[in-house]
Amino acid sequence: MVYHTKKKEFAFWITNISNRNVTLRDLGLNIKKYSSVNLLSSHYHYTLEQIEKSIKEGSIFNKKNIIKIRKIEPEPTKKKIIEVSDQPKMSFKNRSNIIIEEIEYEELKISNEQYANEAADIFEEDNAPIIKR
Repeated sequence: MVYHTKKKEFAFWITNISNRNVTLRDLGLNIKKYSSVNLLSSHYHYTLEQIEKSIKEGSIFNKKNIIKIRKIEPEPTKKKIIEVSDQPKMSFKNRSNIIIEEIEYEELKISNEQYANEAADIFEEDNAPIIKR
């Protein structure tokens, strides 16, 4: 069950095909959902006997419906590249779509003298005695 890879090293690939993380208790390994693991890589220190025992009667055997043994090495996933640019991709308008109109009404135009006279009249009415004769 051990296969050779392009790099001339031993490989034993297994893939978790479920949408949940799977734990192989006898190997002390947690495999993330939809991911593949080479059990004979230098990262893990498993012997062939440990792996074969797990295949025959251990965790890999018990979880054979969600753990699949691969014959070939999976293709590496493509990295997502985020482009960074000084120039914005969206164009910004210098002007607004809103047009502001300044309307002048003749009846609202009051000279300073008129305003002063009206204010004086209002002041006199406010300060007038309450009792009328």
